[in-house]
Amino acid sequence: MHKLFKKLTSTCLPSSFFCVLILLLACSPKTSEPLQDPERFAEVYAKILLANEMRPGSNVQRFEDDKTKLARADTVLRSLGFNRQQFEAAVKYFSERPELWQQVYTHVVKILEAQNTAADTTKQANP
Repeated sequence: MHKLFKKLTSTCLPSSFFCVLILLLACSPKTSEPLQDPERFAEVYAKILLANEMRPGSNVQRFEDDKTKLARADTVLRSLGFNRQQFEAAVKYFSERPELWQQVYTHVVKILEAQNTAADTTKQANP
């Protein structure tokens, strides 16, 4: 019996461990979609929001049509290596996961607040 146990553990156990490891990696919740990472999506989303804000040097908020805003969003997405379809798929992904949407919005707010603080500091340094 001892010899049988020794033989099983020396041959079957390593291969069983390998199979379990492969199974765990295959079922891992990580995604190959980079925009499904809440922090990464928040960074992209914040850049799109910032790109659609008032342009530097203008004292008046310009109202633009949706085509202009979409074109600007597409430009931001392209510059980051993404496209609108990926962005829309990420929006769908997060809208189906409210707890992740909360993470996204929290991170977006932090990014926008940091941007706003940096802009205020620049204005104070250059009156």
